[in-house]
Amino acid sequence: MGETVEKDGQTSFMSTSEFDKYKVDHLFLLIGENPLPNYVAARLLLNNGGTPYLVYTSGTDKSAKRLQTILKNEPIGLKEAQLVALNDYESDAYHIQKEIRDKLNTITNGTIGLNYTGGTKAMAVHAYRTVFSECPDTVFSYLDPRRLEMCIDRENAPRIPIKVKPALVPVKLAKIFQIHGWMWKDKSEPIDKPELPEAAKAFAAFHNNGELVNLWRDWCNEVLRKVARDEKDKNKWKKETKLTELSTLSIEKLKSKEGIMSNLIHLGVVGEDLSLQAIKEKGLQSLEAACKWLDGEWLEHYVLQQVQEIPEDLSIHDSATSFWIRNPIDPKNTKFQFDVAFMRGYQLFAISCTTIARKSDCKLKLFEAYIRARQLGGDEARVALVCCASEKDVNALETEIVNVFNPAPESGKRDRKIAVFGREDLIDLSSKIEAWVKQNDKDAR
Repeated sequence: MGETVEKDGQTSFMSTSEFDKYKVDHLFLLIGENPLPNYVAARLLLNNGGTPYLVYTSGTDKSAKRLQTILKNEPIGLKEAQLVALNDYESDAYHIQKEIRDKLNTITNGTIGLNYTGGTKAMAVHAYRTVFSECPDTVFSYLDPRRLEMCIDRENAPRIPIKVKPALVPVKLAKIFQIHGWMWKDKSEPIDKPELPEAAKAFAAFHNNGELVNLWRDWCNEVLRKVARDEKDKNKWKKETKLTELSTLSIEKLKSKEGIMSNLIHLGVVGEDLSLQAIKEKGLQSLEAACKWLDGEWLEHYVLQQVQEIPEDLSIHDSATSFWIRNPIDPKNTKFQFDVAFMRGYQLFAISCTTIARKSDCKLKLFEAYIRARQLGGDEARVALVCCASEKDVNALETEIVNVFNPAPESGKRDRKIAVFGREDLIDLSSKIEAWVKQNDKDAR
């Protein structure tokens, strides 16, 4: 126990309790562009009462100081993190070695570790050389993003990979954003319970039909937006007082389509008119929220509902929708918006949602989601798009995006970091997302 074991051609990994063998009292962490792996390493590899040493450059100054504050407030009994500044010498061998050696000389007792997941290649090389020459018994480690393993390096023996199981480091979504210094807009906390879930499920039922998708989109553009959007700024909805004056919206254009009309009953719609007030009273906070829900936000709530129906044995421990991230320069405005996200351990799964069927628009949504997810969750992040495109367009879109962001390696085996779900997937979306998560587990073996 404590090593990898070969049996019948399969590799068995040590249980998570075996991390205890490699925990240390002093852990040096190289801070890179994404400090999430540093946070995970500190949680996994430091003894109670241990001290993190955050080695950072001018470019990661804010990240290091933010992580110092976060670790100080974690209920895991760590001492305050020591800061080791390299300033602008991120590739200077002499300076890197001097700063780390000076800090090592202040340590009088206890075990030492170096985790070189972050930082530049030069920082990793020179930090390793320095620590090994001064303390050859150091525990050297790095976090493998492809296999989701903490790897313990040894000088004269193969590395020891330890699976980081989801239940071991259950990082909350709020913590991910906090690590990056990103905050919600005022009064815009993410929503962790889907709104109007039965109505959202009913909408998904008729959105698997291309004709009905187009018909509903036309109604949103020609009726809902025409009367409920602000006259001066068509990107905004009217103020609540103005929306109150809209007694009902005509659904004359939809009444011949039983597939739509039978599902509008879930919103309290009867006859040939739709009342925003009646929809609001179903459980929404405002008439503006009712407009947004009808115009497409129903899909985000449906996706969240489907995520939360995935069996508990997959260890999805946090999920939400409607992430509005404020601009630090102008807090009243939005820096960017996230649709749906969930966590498995420290791994982020981000899902972009759109009721638009055009492939070009879907591609833009997926591009944006991929970039944001990688910024937040690093190489471990997984990204999906849920849209109303046809199966043909979904296949073409997935191929195009995957070839750009996740080309097949020389082995020809490509992992499923990116997935696209179209209108044919909506009815059974929960099982489709579940299968995607399980496939990622297989890819990580």
